Amino acid sequence: MKINTYPNPWDLRYFQEIAYTQNLSRAAERLGIGQPALSLSLKRLEESIQAKLFYRRHKGLTLTSAGQRLLKESNRLLADWEALIAQTKKSQNEMVGRFSLGAHPSVALYAINKALKKIYSEHQGIEIQLEHDLSRVISERVISGEIDFGIVVNPTRHPDLVIQKLATDEVGFWKVSGGLKDVLLCNSHLHQTQSLLKKIKSKKVFSRTITSDSLEVVASLAQAGLGTAILPTRVARFFNKDLELVEGLPVYQDEICFIYRSDLVKTSSSRYLIDTFTNYKLL
Repeated sequence: MKINTYPNPWDLRYFQEIAYTQNLSRAAERLGIGQPALSLSLKRLEESIQAKLFYRRHKGLTLTSAGQRLLKESNRLLADWEALIAQTKKSQNEMVGRFSLGAHPSVALYAINKALKKIYSEHQGIEIQLEHDLSRVISERVISGEIDFGIVVNPTRHPDLVIQKLATDEVGFWKVSGGLKDVLLCNSHLHQTQSLLKKIKSKKVFSRTITSDSLEVVASLAQAGLGTAILPTRVARFFNKDLELVEGLPVYQDEICFIYRSDLVKTSSSRYLIDTFTNYKLL
């Protein structure tokens, strides 16, 4: 039996009644619908599976071989459909599900620990997969639907995004006392770094540079006295309280935000995660 399109569950139920009564008018009366509507339902079902289901006889309707097979399988199909509906409704209300959360590794270090501990302590049915990349890449992946949620820095406004501010931060120049003065340590791929370097370009503060894609490595090098690092305050404080902000050099203001798509399916679990990350004392 070749199926062109998936049949409507109501069409299957109507088919069962027609097969039981072997009469369109009697089936329509039992179902409480008009005979034309029932005839249209049968026609739609036959077109869907591309097979004739009944022979028209003087005494009524008789199932074809295709109709006999469909009748045999229809109870299972409808039972599976009803079970799927029940499970779907259940998932809307239960605290279960697997979700993805994206964040830059350096942001994740200080922004997610407390919230994840709360979530995993309270609900064993929720699982969260962490994804790490630059904030702008995480934002793009949330917009495309690849990631459910993101904790990002300075997200670009987008009509499909819900953006909720969590905290502020500032990026500046950090060093330890006695560190090398002419060496700059930075992640040159970050927009904040590029903006700050433009502001000090004419001053020629540094003559040598060490770059790394990892802010953790940059902070470690600064801690070892290898030079002055461009770091967010939260990252600098997370790694070493001995790092000091260099006075007289510019800073870049950051906003740390929680983001998700505006059309995210609102289940009890997703609403709980949104409330936890936006209201819990994360930072």
